[in-house]
Amino acid sequence: MELDELDFLISDLDDITLSQICEVIENEECALEGINDMSIGDFDFGFLFGEQEELLKTEPPPEIPEPSASPETDEPQGRFARPITDKEIKLLTEDQECKNTKSNTRWAFGVWRKWREQRNKLSSNTGEFIPEFSAMDASCMDYWLQRFVVEVRNQKGNEYTPKSLYYLMCGLLRHLRDIEIFGMNFLDHNDDRFARTRKVLDARMKSLVAQGIGTTVRQADPILPEQEDILWEKGVLGQNSAISLQNTVFFYACKVFGLRGCDEHRQLMCEQFKLGSDAQGQFIQFVGRQNKTYQGGLRQMQLSNKNIKHYCKLGDRSLYEIFDLYLTTLGNDGLFYRKPLPGPEIRFGTQALGMNKLKSMMKEMCAAGGLTGNFTNHSGKRTCATQMYLSGIDEQEIMARTGHRSEKAVRKYKRSSDKNT
Repeated sequence: MELDELDFLISDLDDITLSQICEVIENEECALEGINDMSIGDFDFGFLFGEQEELLKTEPPPEIPEPSASPETDEPQGRFARPITDKEIKLLTEDQECKNTKSNTRWAFGVWRKWREQRNKLSSNTGEFIPEFSAMDASCMDYWLQRFVVEVRNQKGNEYTPKSLYYLMCGLLRHLRDIEIFGMNFLDHNDDRFARTRKVLDARMKSLVAQGIGTTVRQADPILPEQEDILWEKGVLGQNSAISLQNTVFFYACKVFGLRGCDEHRQLMCEQFKLGSDAQGQFIQFVGRQNKTYQGGLRQMQLSNKNIKHYCKLGDRSLYEIFDLYLTTLGNDGLFYRKPLPGPEIRFGTQALGMNKLKSMMKEMCAAGGLTGNFTNHSGKRTCATQMYLSGIDEQEIMARTGHRSEKAVRKYKRSSDKNT
């Protein structure tokens, strides 16, 4: 997105609070990964190449035929792709960047731009003019970042919370990376050129906490077992219509497989679900792909995607039968969420369910069931962690379902049932 579109983004993003940021970032460990150390890091690639090296020692490499020329293009048609351009490389890297992270970066730089514009209007009185961010040297950047940290306010003129302030700084640092300025990491404690900026940031965050700013966080509520029963009783969940059936698979995709608010749901394909049975009973197997906590890049080569096999109980609420009906109706192929069609029969169109509809699914379901609380799509993942916690499941197993990468992060999702308090 070009810089001239930032004004539109600022109006939507300038009022982001800590709770809103945390909802898309999940936890501090994932949010700040790679900020202080932008290098790839030390990895043991032996597990990738060990078998191949041993094979080459015992067997000669296979002969590879020379690529033949195509009579139409006179270009080699071998095992490799065609030569690509710099533009295509740039598009590839940009396409794999997390959208929420890119939005946070644009938000941070947009706030900086607004602050700089207002500050420069006062330059006739103060005699201080702030240059472009990309044109600053380390000394100049250190000087102005100190003032930005203390003076910045949200769109309503209120203080940012301490962590929101820190995420602003992270966003500015990512902006520097985006414009290929890699030599000035003002959050790196080993870079003495920005020691004053970090000292001011630390003092400012402590001052905000002392004022009680950012000490409470509004979190999405989980759906507790007794509330889940209400949704079934009122027909919000079930298989009597296309809408109730879709509500049900959405709810249990969250609860059973720990799918997050909207991004994982939006990309879901029918092929990611496999129904089967073995000696233990009927199961639904979910194979995850890319998501916020698992991108599959160099920094995550020791991690793996979700691959969860959930065994289903027999009864009136058999998840196996529910998912089987839903997948069969969709033809077991293509997009997992499609628009329900009106009528007595359970039918779905070919058009994807809209993003706005997906984002409000849990909220609308809870409202239809008469539940009170702060329910959002994030409630689904909290439901997964909370109900597994209430069942006495080990934290490592909960993390495998939810995709969290630290026990500290998953503990934020636990909440006791009203029956246990």
